[in-house]
Amino acid sequence: MKLNKLNAALVTASVLLSANAVANDEQSAEYHDADPRNSSKRIGVFADQDGELKLLAGGGAAGLTSDISQTIGFAEYYTQSNNARLRAAHFDSFGGVYVDIYHLDESAGMFTAGYMLPLSSDNGTQFFPSLNYTYLDFKTDDIADMASGIPGSPLPPITSKEVAEALGGEEAHLGSINLYALHAWNETHFSVFNVNLGSSYGGVDMNVANLMWLQGIKTQVGEQVVNVIFELKYDYVEIQNTAKGDINSDGFTASIGVDFRF
Repeated sequence: MKLNKLNAALVTASVLLSANAVANDEQSAEYHDADPRNSSKRIGVFADQDGELKLLAGGGAAGLTSDISQTIGFAEYYTQSNNARLRAAHFDSFGGVYVDIYHLDESAGMFTAGYMLPLSSDNGTQFFPSLNYTYLDFKTDDIADMASGIPGSPLPPITSKEVAEALGGEEAHLGSINLYALHAWNETHFSVFNVNLGSSYGGVDMNVANLMWLQGIKTQVGEQVVNVIFELKYDYVEIQNTAKGDINSDGFTASIGVDFRF
C-alpha cells in the first residue's frame, strides 16, 4: 500500500474541513527470479513516472531447515517520499511465512504478517495465494503538522488529537487476501500479476486495494544475469465513517528498472 505525503495531507484536510547468508546456488536456481521463494542475492533500481527512484537489495539462504527450504530478506527505499520497506520470508514444505515492515514517511507505520501457499497449474503458471494481518499506526502528529503547513490552506492549525478524532482513531487492524501469479512465457520473458484486497476489523474503518502488473525480460551481460522490468501499479485507500463521511485516495504508478541477480 502506497501512501504519499500529498495523499495523507489531502485526506486529513478533507476530514477536518468538516542475513546476508551464502545461498545454495543449485537450490536457488530451481526457482524463477520472480518467484517469491528465490533466495539468490539481488540489487535493483527502478524509476517511476515522477522520477522517484526505488532502491532494492536483498538475498538469502537455501536449506536452513530442510533440503527445500528458502529464507529470504530484502529492503526497499524510495528516494523522494523517504518511504521504506523491510521484508523477511521463510519457505518450506508447509508453504511460506513472512513479515513486512513499512515506513510511510509522515503518514503511518505498518506491519504485516502472512502465510503463503505456493501452487502450480498445468500451463506452467504459478500461484501464490496468501492470508495477511496488518497493523497500521497513523502518525497523527506528523499528519497534523503537514496539514497545517499546506500553503494557502483555510484550515487553522490542528492538533494530533483532532486528527485522530477526525479519522476515527490512531490505528487500524486489517485482514487481507493476496494473490501473486507468475507465468514464464519462455526462458527470457515473464509476467507477474498481483492483487491485494483488505478491510479493517478494528480501529480506523478503512478498505484497501492494490493491483500490480509486471512484464520482465531476463537477459545476460557477460556472466551477469539482469532482469529488465516494467511495472504498473494501482493503489486505492478508502477511510470510512470519518467526521465528513467516506473519503478515498488512489493513484497509478508506472516504473521501469533493472534487477541484477547474483
